[in-house]
Amino acid sequence: MPEVLEYLEYREFLRDWFVETKKDNPFTSYRYLGQKTGVDPAWLVRVFQKEGHLNESTLPVFIRLCGLDDRRAEYFKTLYRFNKTKAKQALSELYYRLMELRSLETRVLSTPELSYFGSWACAALRALIGITKDTSDLNKLAANLTPAISQDEARNALGVMKQLGLVVPDGNGGWNITDQIVSTGGEVKSTAVRDFHRRTLELALESIDRHKPDDRDISSVVFTADESDLPEIRHRIEEFRRGLLQFARKSERADRVYALNIAMYPLSNKVDDPCTGSEPPKKGA
Repeated sequence: MPEVLEYLEYREFLRDWFVETKKDNPFTSYRYLGQKTGVDPAWLVRVFQKEGHLNESTLPVFIRLCGLDDRRAEYFKTLYRFNKTKAKQALSELYYRLMELRSLETRVLSTPELSYFGSWACAALRALIGITKDTSDLNKLAANLTPAISQDEARNALGVMKQLGLVVPDGNGGWNITDQIVSTGGEVKSTAVRDFHRRTLELALESIDRHKPDDRDISSVVFTADESDLPEIRHRIEEFRRGLLQFARKSERADRVYALNIAMYPLSNKVDDPCTGSEPPKKGA
């Protein structure tokens, strides 16, 4: 069945849930669903096509039919409000609440655990362990990173992961990873995390010379935007990242570790008297 936590549109979730339910039970129909929910079948068709919305009073019965637990029920109700509102401030607040509910699926590192981000090697080595059959030769793993790390760096990184329970012995002299996703739990103001971001950005710069163009993708875009649009821009970046992670996790045969940096930052101070004519400056460069 579809996982509601993976959706940012409640009607798409309900549509996919309906399709999957119909596969298991051929008697499921719009008419049947209408009888169960009290919603006109013709309106259900429009809702699933994103041409209309459910009445909020009907949400509990859909939550019950979909078998959502408490957290997913709250996510579904928040998602409903997120899809209906047009107020920018409300959109931002509802979006961050959705991300909070989603993040319970991940391992959120607390302050003492942020040593994990003290070196990019921890994250890279851990990802490499996750796609390597024989992980008993730590030196070989260290040499397989790009750039390669020293034996001491590899031992230190493994020691941090062992201490945090992010890897466990596999019974063959090697290691298996535990939690699939690790997060700082938002924009943590930590020197370790800032250093981690700084080093991965440096690695991106070095990649221009280190890797062939076919093995990397580095691009830039310069654009203009209203400062009030930043929550929506962050939302789109976050959704892209999560979508990419979901796609990558479905890979049946991952054979390489990648890093993705998305950096958005101001290239000017705020303009006090922006152009507001009917033909604004062209965006993009």
